[in-house]
Amino acid sequence: MELNECEAKGFIKKTVPSKSLAKSLLEVSEIKDRALDSAKLDELNVNAYLPMAYDALREVLEALCILHSYKVTNHVCLGEILKKLEPDFDYASFDRFRYARNSINYYGKKVDFQQGKEIIGKIRQMRRNITL
Repeated sequence: MELNECEAKGFIKKTVPSKSLAKSLLEVSEIKDRALDSAKLDELNVNAYLPMAYDALREVLEALCILHSYKVTNHVCLGEILKKLEPDFDYASFDRFRYARNSINYYGKKVDFQQGKEIIGKIRQMRRNITL
């Protein structure tokens, strides 16, 4: 889906920038990231922590959008608006992370331990690279 289609379908809406909402999203993201710091990943729980890592990343990205007056309600459209807001944003990796998270959450597909651990590491690195 292209940016103009996301806007036309209402998945991206202009809004009033909200520092307090952005701050709250960042705080929740930080809580999840700290939980990942203390997690001992294994074959079983990697499938629980991968969606958590993705959600922590998404919260930072949503905070960025809110600060730029956008409310985004769709993962794909979030990636599209980020192409505009952050030209160096690695959309291809973000989309792979989204696919892995959705496979777990919506289709019950598990990732193997090594793959999951690698994806979590990359998600967390991407999260750290976002500047607000």
